[in-house]
Amino acid sequence: MKTLYVNQKLNLIPAINSIDDYIALEMEQKLLVRNALYENIGLIDGYVNDNPQQFSAEELVLVLAWKNFVKDKFYIERHLKKYSIFIGSKNKVYAVSGISQPLSDIISKNQLPHMTGAVLLPFANKIIFDGLLLHYSVYFGSNFSGELKDAYLMAKNNEAIIESLPAQINKPIEPKMIKSWQAEMQALNKIAQGLRGGQGQPALNSSVFSLIKAAIELGELATVVPHDMDALWKAYNRAERVLDKTEKTLYYME
Repeated sequence: MKTLYVNQKLNLIPAINSIDDYIALEMEQKLLVRNALYENIGLIDGYVNDNPQQFSAEELVLVLAWKNFVKDKFYIERHLKKYSIFIGSKNKVYAVSGISQPLSDIISKNQLPHMTGAVLLPFANKIIFDGLLLHYSVYFGSNFSGELKDAYLMAKNNEAIIESLPAQINKPIEPKMIKSWQAEMQALNKIAQGLRGGQGQPALNSSVFSLIKAAIELGELATVVPHDMDALWKAYNRAERVLDKTEKTLYYME
């Protein structure tokens, strides 16, 4: 979600209003937004202060820790059971976990060593990447592959594999909470359920009552789960269909 916030603040790509819009972008455009964040890392503070997704204080601490990112070109040397080995500048060796799936599902063992551009982030005492990996088609001879292996083994033997990044930010987190309208929306929904058309009433009543219910449904989702874009769009489309039906009913009445 932070990518949407960055795009909104810097106005990089017009008409990006949802995470689905961002996912549909070409990689070059995604990188434009991603890189803008790390070039303007103060936006993390703005995101935390504004708290547009209504995160808890604990979640905001995790987001704020992303200021301790590591952006570099890395060599993925091997996959282990718990994490994958990334070797960056000055032969620093990082233990990197996948976000929702092992990195071995993204880059197979047969492709290693593999050169990639990535941003590493602290997350719950682990290191993850921010979801984007740049892939470089580079062939590595046995000599260079051996050097990477030696760098890994040296770090392992010296207990120098970096398994976490600094995550402590000395800043109190007081989430900016927006007024909750959940109770009011539930009360409106209860009233709306009693609205019934038919039984000799004007035909317009039925359409209007359906429109009211659809609008309240959308309102409830917007106030309870504002980050669930799939549910919001489905509710919006339902409301739009009912609005079209109401419009047709009005035309028939002329």
